[in-house]
Amino acid sequence: MRLNINEIHACKALFFSISFFVGLWTIRIPDIKDRISTDYSGMSYLFVIFSIGSIITMIVAPKIIENFSSKIIVLISGSIISFLWLFVPFVSTFIQMAFLSFLFGCAYGIFEVVLNLQATNLEKKYNKPMMSGFHAFWSICLLSGSFLTSIFLEFEISFLINSIAYIFILFPIIFLSSLTLKNNDAEKQSFAGIFFKWPAVLLVLVLLSITAVFLEGGTDSWGALYMRDYLQAEGFNVGLAAIAFNGAMVVGRLTGDQLKALFGLQQFLFLSVVCSLFGVFIILFSEIVLFSIIGFIIAGLGVSSVIPICYTLASSIKNINPTVGITVITIAVYGDFMIAPPILGYTANIIGIQYVYLPIVILFIISTLILIFKKREL
Repeated sequence: MRLNINEIHACKALFFSISFFVGLWTIRIPDIKDRISTDYSGMSYLFVIFSIGSIITMIVAPKIIENFSSKIIVLISGSIISFLWLFVPFVSTFIQMAFLSFLFGCAYGIFEVVLNLQATNLEKKYNKPMMSGFHAFWSICLLSGSFLTSIFLEFEISFLINSIAYIFILFPIIFLSSLTLKNNDAEKQSFAGIFFKWPAVLLVLVLLSITAVFLEGGTDSWGALYMRDYLQAEGFNVGLAAIAFNGAMVVGRLTGDQLKALFGLQQFLFLSVVCSLFGVFIILFSEIVLFSIIGFIIAGLGVSSVIPICYTLASSIKNINPTVGITVITIAVYGDFMIAPPILGYTANIIGIQYVYLPIVILFIISTLILIFKKREL
């Protein structure tokens, strides 16, 4: 079957553009922390507030998708995500940043559900593995955004100019790509919502998603602080953790669909979790920048395909509407920020920023054991 270039490339472009702003956030976190004069716990609460906004829109996402077109949802939420960045450089209090974080969360929540639903529908439509490839564009742009923001920091270019430049580049991509989105038949079905007795396979996927996002979100949210406050990095080097991690994620996701076909879905998922565990162990016990960066690369390669696999499996569970399965995993991903930031923040405050990856190691050990003993569930 000949691929429809427009809808596939538009989906990739949306993954690409929305994560560029995440790259801006990842590297500017220390700057934001200093501007609002808060500690690690305070930053954790901002992540929690973001998560609350995300979950609110995700809970009602099936009903929103049923009643509104995908292009309208993406266009409105993408506009909010883009133009809110004009206000971030001017925040000076925790309350101001908390309000913006909530609005960001609301917009990101519905955007993510629609985008991953579109990706899984395209994967089913053309009957070929595509999810890792779509998520590769997320990682490519997160890497690009982190790298470019690190350059802005190195040359001491202002936060405001940084934000304006990103909006100028990315909003046109979001606008044009949203126009190509088409409604899917699944969006017109009757949705029971997410409140039902979840089968064991969905519970396993939720745990794996939470574990993966602890690592992904932990690096995006704490990697720069880990580099600056623990390894004493400065300038461009503050962003090395995010750059190395997300660079490895790009490689892993670009090759993930081929590796799934080679090893099989379940075996590749297990290898990905074990590889992630090994990388995080290195980060936790390293005291040298070089070893830490090696750890970030290994962890990035390992975790790169976990979330795409979870989305693929969740959209294919028998007797569960694909939109509901996608919504549950997306809530798990963003709901993680209600659990992860306080745990990681308190860990950094109580025993030091160098131990911020300790809870992540524990989660990956648990996930590895569950995959060993619950392999049949998948």
